[in-house]
Amino acid sequence: MGWLPLLIQVYALIVVIDVGLAWLQPADRWPRRALHPLTEPPQALLRWALPPRFTGGLDLSPLVLLVGLGGLRIWWIQP
Repeated sequence: MGWLPLLIQVYALIVVIDVGLAWLQPADRWPRRALHPLTEPPQALLRWALPPRFTGGLDLSPLVLLVGLGGLRIWWIQP
């Protein structure tokens, strides 16, 4: 199995925490200032591929990222 599934799970947890903190505080305050640079690059790529104007104004990039991470983790664990 190895360390990659654990790393994927920790990154998914960081994404969830960053999304939760986005509701509570701006990106320039700690701890969001530390987490946001870790989660923004893949989310920006997903926002480019799936802009909010096509999803009714909703930013679905965190959800798509979490589903992708879950799929990658399952694929990696399966023999």
